[in-house]
Amino acid sequence: MKIAVVGCGAMGSVYASVLAQAGNEVLVVDRWQAHVDAINRHGLRLEGPTGDRTVPMRAVLVAPQEPVELVILAVKAADVAHAATSALPLIGPDTAVLTIQNGIGSADTVSAVVGADRLMVG
Repeated sequence: MKIAVVGCGAMGSVYASVLAQAGNEVLVVDRWQAHVDAINRHGLRLEGPTGDRTVPMRAVLVAPQEPVELVILAVKAADVAHAATSALPLIGPDTAVLTIQNGIGSADTVSAVVGADRLMVG
């Protein structure tokens, strides 16, 4: 499955690494240049109680015009409108969008950008 994770902080990194290790093709979109460069050079490193791992994957600053099957918005609620808009090049006719913010209102914000028919809330 082709998956894009928008926002590669704590939650986005976990989702991206676990999904990539499961055999999915994962693209990370992050706004921090140094983080993007490090992921592209060394892979995404995740440290945790189940062990440390480094997973190779591609990272970009700007979402390319490459539709994927699933977009995961893993940003803070205050940034979700911008993240959803920046993810539009990744969305094709059959793309699902999963938003994983806590708080109230994120689902409505994302739905207004990508459409309720493709939205999943986690």
